[in-house]
Amino acid sequence: MTYPGGKGGAGVAQWIINQMPPHSTYVEAFAGGAAVLRAKKPARSSIVIDADEHVCTALADVAGHGVTVVCGDAISWLESNPLPADALVYCDPPYLRSSRRSARDLYKFEMTDLEHRRLLRCLLALKCFVLVSGYWSSLYVEMLAAWRTSTFQTRTRGGGMATEWLWMNYPEPIELHDYRYLGANFRERERIKRKRNRWLSRLASMPPIERYAMMSALGELRDRLAVGDDAGPHRQE
Repeated sequence: MTYPGGKGGAGVAQWIINQMPPHSTYVEAFAGGAAVLRAKKPARSSIVIDADEHVCTALADVAGHGVTVVCGDAISWLESNPLPADALVYCDPPYLRSSRRSARDLYKFEMTDLEHRRLLRCLLALKCFVLVSGYWSSLYVEMLAAWRTSTFQTRTRGGGMATEWLWMNYPEPIELHDYRYLGANFRERERIKRKRNRWLSRLASMPPIERYAMMSALGELRDRLAVGDDAGPHRQE
């Protein structure tokens, strides 16, 4: 299902997924076509939220299998439903009109500047991982000044180029929820995939006790690197 502002364009969902730390619960607010949910590795439980009944009906194919579809106001849902510390919330709201090239309506449920302020206040209060997409705007830059950002050049539905922004309330993760899209572009992703496959092949060809010794060493290295790491589910203050 195509959707205005959807993240199904070349490389966009992959870029977002490459910023996601491990999480047990995934919430995709203002889901639209739920392009990121469809592309990412599933969490133990996932929730997609959209106010448009027709969109929710179209999302019926993702319902079940650990995915719950909520038809309603995403901000109200986030304000009234506590989430575990290791949850991850991804918000892709209708972008601020002032940040868009055209002020015409794209969605059945648009958002005013006041509603964007309410959304950002809500996200600032959450105690879990949060990502929010948008175009550059003084409102987002000011309210999310302490958050980490990443940008990505993408092509709009009209064929022009635009810079997507992603604001995150946590440091750059040293572990990812899904490594399948690791790499800045297709060539780099293929290089990493080939290296991974070579290492897996070498491990598989070792005698069992040597293989488990190598795996144990990798586990020890991972534990050492994690000591003192603050990339856990904490907001940036």
